[in-house]
Amino acid sequence: MRNLIGIGAIALAAASLSACASDPDDSLSAAAAAAAAATTIPLVTVAQSDETFAANGKVERVLALDNNFIQAALTIEAGTEVLWENNGRNDHDVTPVDDLDGVAWGVKSDVFVPKTTYSHVFEQPGTYAYFCTIHGTTKAGMVGTIVVTAPTR
Repeated sequence: MRNLIGIGAIALAAASLSACASDPDDSLSAAAAAAAAATTIPLVTVAQSDETFAANGKVERVLALDNNFIQAALTIEAGTEVLWENNGRNDHDVTPVDDLDGVAWGVKSDVFVPKTTYSHVFEQPGTYAYFCTIHGTTKAGMVGTIVVTAPTR
């Protein structure tokens, strides 16, 4: 009986520890993770032009997984909509590096829960850096950058 109680206590302790385990890396592949890690995120948005462009009907997707944005580096034409899709198990956010309150664009974690989406049309050429405040910092972890170019005419 004493052995049975001891085994039960060990099983309960193991279950408790596994519930608090660290968040596993859900990278799609080692190559994708390496590309995400190699992404250099500028500290501020760099506008290349004062000219803005209307929505062009194009959409690019970014997956938010548990520890990575896939595609972490994205180049689009101005007027393109970027659609972030939370395919992870956890809440995430999309926070612009130079606008930590997310006034211009971005989404808070209480809204960007698993299986939800957020989108924004980037109308002005420039470089837009963002990160997840839960799983990264402005320089490392769950980070991304969008380079917006002027449309070719």
